[in-house]
Amino acid sequence: MRIISWVLSLGLLVTAVPVLAEETAPNAQWEVARAIVTSGISEREPVDEVSQIAADSAQAYFFTELRGMQGQRVVHRWVHNDTVMAEVGFDVNGPRWRVWSSKSLMPEWAGTWQVSVVDGNGEVLVSREFSYGQ
Repeated sequence: MRIISWVLSLGLLVTAVPVLAEETAPNAQWEVARAIVTSGISEREPVDEVSQIAADSAQAYFFTELRGMQGQRVVHRWVHNDTVMAEVGFDVNGPRWRVWSSKSLMPEWAGTWQVSVVDGNGEVLVSREFSYGQ
């Protein structure tokens, strides 16, 4: 009898797995296709990809290409020394959505920066780091 109970329990577990997979499937359909720290934007595209920004540069840009996230809201979060310096929100209105934000930089903000794409639930989807003025 124990063997039958165990087999039935296993059968219920196996049938539950596809249901769990279906619940997580929507996340598998979206992606952050590109996340680039850049020195500028031209024709809706980043002009380069940088990991360092010189002290004489007054601005940094964060470009992202989002796929399959239409109807959602995302935020670009700019962090310096564990302090959120800016949050810029965007509504994603299409299946492929390119968006960017920029941050004016002050000489006293030299050091390591982190820019993240954050979803509507506050989950960080992707992050990039760059150093400024070093």
